[in-house]
Amino acid sequence: MGGPTHLVVGLLKKPHGVKGDALIFPVTDEPETVFAEGRRLVVLDRGGQVTGRELVIARSRPYHRAWLLHFEGIDLREGLAELRERQLAIPAEEARPLAPDEFYMFELVGLRVATVGGEAVGVVADVVEAPQGWLLDVAGQERRHLIPFTRSVVERVDRAERLLVISPPAGLLEI
Repeated sequence: MGGPTHLVVGLLKKPHGVKGDALIFPVTDEPETVFAEGRRLVVLDRGGQVTGRELVIARSRPYHRAWLLHFEGIDLREGLAELRERQLAIPAEEARPLAPDEFYMFELVGLRVATVGGEAVGVVADVVEAPQGWLLDVAGQERRHLIPFTRSVVERVDRAERLLVISPPAGLLEI
């Protein structure tokens, strides 16, 4: 299965301070590696397409649940104005190889969904970010379901079988 050429690793939320630091919301499990000094990040447009602009990380540090990054050549907050709410990505070939039990979020779209008991629920149509966490938008035969993507609900993601097995709490599939 082909995938994207770039993988989103963060969202540039806003400038932080007056000297060109940026507040980044990470969307990677390894921000300390991905946001290392010297790393080149690609800026995506609002539609998720590569803009051609690259940013090189000069400094980085964790900040609460986010990261503060300072980019080479941007020394004032005004230099970040047009980058606000833009996704930052790395080329897919720079990502570390996945372990057998790991996956990218984009790979969930199209997976069949079934309960632990084998009951077919539908197919993942989309992965939605909500304030409370990630939700799977699952298209069933008669209705759509929003299923929390949590360890307590998702039992197994099988990339080879293209199957996602869930253990839904009582009533979840009736909503």
